[in-house]
Parts: sequence; structure tokens; C-alpha cells
Amino acid sequence: MKVITSHMGNDFDSLASMVAAQKLYPGARLCLSGSASRTVREFLKKHGSRWSVATPKKIKFDEITMLVVVDARSRSRIGPFASLLGKKNIPVHVYDHHPPSTDDIDAEFIAIEPVGATTTLLVEILLERRIPISSCEATLFATGIYEDTGGLTFSGTTPRDFAAVARMKELGADLTSIPTFIEMTFSAPERKILDSLIENSWIRFINGAKAVFSAVSSPVYVDGLSLFVHRLRDYFDADIAIAAVRMDTRTYLIGRSHDDILDMAAFLSPLGGGGHPQAASVTLHNAKPLPLVKEMELRLSDAVKPSLTAGDIMTSPVMVIPPDSSVDDAYRIMIRYGHSALPVVKGKAILGLITRKDLDKAHLHGFGKTLIREFMTEGVISISREASVHEAHRLFVTHSIGRLPVTDGNRIAGIITRTDLVKALYPLSLPREERSGAPELPWTEDVSWLLEKSLAPESIGLLRTLGERAEKLGMRAYIVGGIVRDLFLGRDNLDLDIVVEGDAPRFLKSWEKDGLRVSVHERYKTGTVVFPGGKKVDVATARREFYEFPVAQPKVFTDSLKHDLYRRDFTVNAMAVSINLSTWGVLVDFFGGRRDLGKKILKVLHNLSFVEDPTRVLRGIRLEQRLGLALEDNTLRLLRSCVRGGLLVRLSGFRLRSELELSFRERFPYPAAKRMEELGVWEVLFPGLRLGETGRRTFRRLGAFLGRISRDFPDFRGRQWLAFFSALLMESPENIRLAAIDRLNLPESERGIVVKCLSELGAVEHELGGRSGPSNSQIYAFLRDADPAACLFWSAATGRWRVRRRILLYLTRLHRTSPELKGRDLIELGYGATPRIGAILEKLKILRLDGILENRDDEVRYVRYNFPL
Repeated sequence: MKVITSHMGNDFDSLASMVAAQKLYPGARLCLSGSASRTVREFLKKHGSRWSVATPKKIKFDEITMLVVVDARSRSRIGPFASLLGKKNIPVHVYDHHPPSTDDIDAEFIAIEPVGATTTLLVEILLERRIPISSCEATLFATGIYEDTGGLTFSGTTPRDFAAVARMKELGADLTSIPTFIEMTFSAPERKILDSLIENSWIRFINGAKAVFSAVSSPVYVDGLSLFVHRLRDYFDADIAIAAVRMDTRTYLIGRSHDDILDMAAFLSPLGGGGHPQAASVTLHNAKPLPLVKEMELRLSDAVKPSLTAGDIMTSPVMVIPPDSSVDDAYRIMIRYGHSALPVVKGKAILGLITRKDLDKAHLHGFGKTLIREFMTEGVISISREASVHEAHRLFVTHSIGRLPVTDGNRIAGIITRTDLVKALYPLSLPREERSGAPELPWTEDVSWLLEKSLAPESIGLLRTLGERAEKLGMRAYIVGGIVRDLFLGRDNLDLDIVVEGDAPRFLKSWEKDGLRVSVHERYKTGTVVFPGGKKVDVATARREFYEFPVAQPKVFTDSLKHDLYRRDFTVNAMAVSINLSTWGVLVDFFGGRRDLGKKILKVLHNLSFVEDPTRVLRGIRLEQRLGLALEDNTLRLLRSCVRGGLLVRLSGFRLRSELELSFRERFPYPAAKRMEELGVWEVLFPGLRLGETGRRTFRRLGAFLGRISRDFPDFRGRQWLAFFSALLMESPENIRLAAIDRLNLPESERGIVVKCLSELGAVEHELGGRSGPSNSQIYAFLRDADPAACLFWSAATGRWRVRRRILLYLTRLHRTSPELKGRDLIELGYGATPRIGAILEKLKILRLDGILENRDDEVRYVRYNFPL
């Protein structure tokens, strides 16, 4: 993909140059390197359908094959695209008109000419190559040249600029529309002071707000300084702009702000200033501009309220280690949980920090038994949880650290990693027009509307009750996993799984005082509470897991919600929604699960996911087919590697049986079974197994029967999955079948059903397949002792339609046919309580099955005539 970009703060010259360059590089995408100027943004809003201009976040940088830079020659002016410079496989072309800079781009092709506007240079190339220019394009090109040359009045304007505009006029440019988009009233001194303000400016992030400052002196008086400060704020897309300009003995201090960030009139009032919340100014005598602005910068720290704090983005609780632990112990903990550093804490106080690098070196020198206090870093940089995110940013950069402990008084409250910080700062990197629609944190979003729309009122009430109780106990509670995923997919899910950051047993036991039935598992810090009406809610403490070896059962430790979600299988299952009343309906999505749902992909959370728990192979295939998703490329590669590596073979029979049962209980099990065959799962689990067309057809029929007529079926007592398992085995040799049955360690009753399914199909077809056919009572007598799951299998497995019809007749009607007379009725008619009553009822049932008797009166007459007292 070819990309054309320009400098940050795009003006019309850079936009026109990008559009002109696109005609030289057909198919290339236009992309801003940062925010555009206000006038350009307004222009693009009106003409966005004509020229598609992307923002950096919508470009996949790893797909870029060529970079074209226009109206800029400095690396520092092209924002994120500077990261592509110097890569051998990405050629760079530059078109510009600015003088040399200290960080010029080293490009494969460079076209830099001393003209008034870069658009002039590119227009000349288009005209030379006889590339057609439309009237709309000619208008834009003329606008770009007019703006950068001050309406062809600046001293840097050349005859070539005049010629380019004249040629655009000939090609249909509408010069009358140019004043609509740009302001051309600046005189040379005005333009000079604006340039000086921009050149002498600096940017600071203060408590979440982007502020631009500038201080200059002018030898001549220039009126209308407020307009220049407004332009300064627009140029940098800042929230706040403060500039001081000295003219003779007077210094003019002007401020601009968004009123939701700072009341500028109130801010400048102590100096005697006045104005409006968004715009204010003050005139001072003999004040030096730079110290004045520096003073304003310091005062802003108290005037601007932080939009995000360290406490908002930290991970909590924090895994810590005491100073008397050995190097070996600390090393083992870091390996288990993937940490690169641990705070060293004694009591509540942070003593230091021990890193993986420190431990590696200690091991290298044979100090495995030495206490970590000997190697830890003391005097750790930390931050208060009330401090702003940008203060955290400053500490990271200033001290070149990789993580930042967060304190609450003297107690460690959490920790911020580089990843946490980058995500938190991301919304501020967006252009303001896009930022307004972005969540405050990129991993959170208010989805309360979705809860209200998708859940029943009684479920909403129950969740609010749970959230209110958690809040009273000082805990945070969330619904997690499948219910959150299915909310976004519009699917019904009645399972309420709650995770609390805190102590789940304490939360659960609090309901005993309300007279509710509660069960608690102290070892795993989980439990269940049953609410009136029988609604059961599973509650667990937020925790992390560690697998000692592949396929092992995990060891569980209390931890943060973030780590609790990270231990799950797929990103789409690693989302949570807060049910606390103060944060009701806030989605927490650290790992992009909602984004993956939008892309319709299924993605594991980390590369060892299938190694740690190979049952996720079967679970992933099941979810892929049920939800209509596709395994993400890397996830599919990891899954195949797990299958080839034989890890599925190491699963216990019980765990494998549980996963297969869940797969075969799906509404449509066949797609998952087919996918497992494609990925080689069946061959690994049951070597030698053959799933041919007959087995596939049986699978499909079983799914269709259960989907369409299941309401009339007998109670399978949860064993219908055995019919699918039998379909899987039906075309394999007997030794393979028996080995597969043994592999699952089926109990004797279930083993007998599968064996009967596979071994007696021929006998069933022989008995029920006659053209004249058996009577209903004969069908009933033949099938009554067979398990309903076996009958279900035979109905789908047989290739003879008469046999299928007769078995389905039994499953849907005959199995529940019985006489209206009961034993007590016969006793009332005078028959003694003897075995004779059973014989009478059995005869009545046969006659009802065959349609000879139709009602109670028929039955009474028959009994009195054929079984006299």
C-alpha cells in the first residue's frame, strides 16, 4: 500500500499537495500525520466525499510499501510516519519548498524547489506530464497556493506561483470561493508575528489537557493579537493556548481555552484580565514575555483538573515480594506469572524494586540463595493515585522506567506499566473531532443501554441488587465471559457469572443474613447464591491461574480483574461489565474482545494458551462454529501446532468426555465435528477413526431431528450426545470403536448404550423394515427396552426410510401412549389388587397403540367383556 502524507497541522498547501501527488501515484492513500488546521477540517467535512483522507489509526503500517511526503522535509514534522524512515523495503519520495532543517528526511527521490507553495511544484509536474486536472482539483490547488503565499503577496512568492494559479484559472478554478476557506488579510508584520508565535511555541500536557505556550517580542505594533493566539491553538489542535507578546513597553497576555477545560477569564483575573471563559487577555507594563508565560504554565497545574488519574489506569492488586525472599524464589514467581519486575514490600512500605535482569545476573554469578534485598533497586520512583496520567507519563520518560508503583498514602495501591500508559494516552492522540466520540479510556465504554435493551427487567433488578451490595462492602463486581459476549451478539444467555474484585466468600456470606441459600468454596474463593424464584448466581473472586506443566490443573491466586480476564481462553470471552451502581454498565475490555467480535474473529489471549489447556482447542472450534466466527490466523497456527504436538492425547478421559459432550450438545453439532476433522483433531484423539459420508449424514440428521421435533421426544436424561458420539464411530473398525470408548472412560451404562447403537442397527432394520411393516404395538414392544438415545441414533443412521419413520413414530408418539384407565380405576371396578391388573393394563396399552380402543369408555367395555370378575 502506498501512502501520501504531510506535516502535522495540515494547511491547504499540504492538503492540495497531497491531492496533486495522488495523481502522480495512482491508488495511493491520503493520510494526515496528525490533526489538521481548523479550516482544513471544515473543508474536508464539506468535501469529504470527493477526497478521502484517512487518519493514522486507520492505516495498517505493516502494509505500507511506499511513503510519499509532501510540504515537509523534516522527520519531526510527519508524526508516526517517521517510524517508517530508514526501512530498506519502503522507498520514500519527498516534495517540498522549505529551507533545509537539522533532521532532513533521507529519501530515495527528492524534489525541493524555492517556490512559494509546494502545490506549485506538483502542479508544474502534472502539467508537464499532461495529467488531466478537473475544475474542482484546480480550485483546491489554487487555494493551497493562495494560502501559503498570502494571496501571492508574501516575499517568498515567485513568478512560478503566479503562473501556476493562472493555469488553474484556465482549467476552471473558482477563485471567488477561495476567501471562503482561507483568510488572506494578514500583512507582512502580521504574518511575521504569527510565524514567530509558532516558531517559539512549546507544548505541555497539564492534567490531561494539551496546552501550547509562546512568548515573543515585536519591534512594531500589530493589532488583533487575539486572532493570532486563536490560530496558534488551532495550529497545534490544543485545548489551551497562552501567549505573551511584548510591543514597546507593553506586554499583551492572551489566552484561549475550551470552556470545559478551563475558565480563561477566571484564570487571568488575578492579573487584572477580563473576557470570556473561552477567551481572555490582560495588558501589563514592562513585563518580560517568557517569565510571564512560564508563570502561567506553573499556575495551570492547579487550575486544570486532571481528566484521568493514575488510580484510573493502574493494575490492582499488585503482586509483591518481601525483602527476605531468595533470588531463586523471586525468579520462580516471575517465570510463573510473566512479570519482568516485582515491588519489594515490607508491611505496607515499598522498599525497592527487583527486576528480571537483576535476577538473571544474580543467577549467573551463583547467588540463587541470596536474599533479594542485596540486589533490589532502592529509592523507587512512585506516584500518588490522585496524580494525573500525564504526570505518570513525565515520570516514565524522565526516569526511563518500565513500571511505576502507585501509592495511596504509604500503602502500595497498584502499578502502571508502559502498556497501561500508552493505552491511557491514546485518546489524546486523536484529532479533537474524533476524540469526542472516543471513550475516556480505550478499554472502557458505557454499554448500560445494551444491558437495558437486552436483559429482562428481573435480571436487571438482580444485577443492580448485586452491584449495590458489592459497593456497600467496598468491592467491585462485574458480569463476565459468555453473557457479555452474547450481549453484543444479540444472543440469549441466562447464565449470570459474577466476578468481584475483593473477597467473594465475604460477599457470598453477606447474603445469608437475607435468608438466602449460599454455598461457598473457600479453597477457590468461589460460590453460589440462590435468589427467590430459584435464580442461581455463580460468584468468583478475581484471580489468576498458573499451570505447572502442560495439561495440568491450574493453581489459583487472588488477583485483579485484568489478570482474571487474561487467564481466560479467547478475547471475546475476556470482557466484563461493571454492575456497581457508581459505574453501572461500563464495559471493561483490556484485550480487544469487542473489536474482534466486530471483525468476526476468534483470538487467543496469549501464545501458550493451547499448551496450558488443550481443551481450548475443542472449545475454540465449538465457539467458532456456534458464533459464526473465524479462528484468527495466528490462533489457527497455534491450534494446529497444539494438535500436531500431541497435547490433546495427554488430556484425561474425564476432561475429554466433558468437552465432547458439550460439543455434541450444541444446537447444530455437525459443523464443529466437520471442522475437527479438517484440523486433524479426530485422528489425534482416536487414531484410525474414519468419518465418512454415512457418519456425516447421520450427524446432520440427528441435528435436524433434535432441532425440529425434539419437543415430542422422550427424556434423554442428558444422554443424547451419545448418539452423536456413535455417529462419529459408526464407520470405523470395531477395534477403533472400542479404543475410543475406552479413551473416554465412559461409565458402564453409557458404554452399553454406545455399543448397542453400533452393534444392533442391522437387527433394528431387519425387525422394523418390512414393507407391510409391524404394528404400532410391535414397534413399541421392540424399542421399549432400548435407551431413547440409541433409538435416536438408529433413526438417523438407517438408510431405510420406513425404519426411520417407524422409530420416529415411537420417539414422538408411541413411547407416551398409555390407557386412560389406571390400576386404581380397575380396583374401583371390582378387580382385586393382583398381578392380573398389570396384565389387563398391558393389554389395554397394546390395543390403544394399535388404535382399536380410542377412549375410556372403550377401555371399560373391553375389560368387562374380556376379563369378567
